[in-house]
Amino acid sequence: MIEIRRGTMNDIDILHTLMQEQFRSHDILVEENTLITSMMELLRRDDLGFFLIAWEEKKALGFAAVSYAWTLEHGGKSAWLDELYVVPERRREGIGGALIDQVIRDARKEKCHAIDLEVDSDHIEAGILYERKGFMQLSRKRWVYQDLSC
Repeated sequence: MIEIRRGTMNDIDILHTLMQEQFRSHDILVEENTLITSMMELLRRDDLGFFLIAWEEKKALGFAAVSYAWTLEHGGKSAWLDELYVVPERRREGIGGALIDQVIRDARKEKCHAIDLEVDSDHIEAGILYERKGFMQLSRKRWVYQDLSC
């Protein structure tokens, strides 16, 4: 039986391992201290967002990371589904869909107006999953400016 629950600081090691697997699979490079610090802050501060973890007995099978934003387009607080990951050997079993369903329930509870996310253009199966769950594709490209000192 799959159980989905909120991540806590006690889950930092397993979340970090899963996050590294997710980033490796997409060739995303994040400096280690930056990753751990940002994950710990998200776990510590409910006002920033939350992690969900899908468990079967004592094994973590996947996670969702959600951050909050205030957007004019959506009229206020919105959720950004920053990461969704299911271990490869357990994909196509409904775990990703169950995580998305819980993200939607939690975003509603938090009075979010919308949930935004991005999908790599070549990640067709993820797009199909999101569409099946009621998300719609926008005709935009995401851009980033990272040359900021924080």
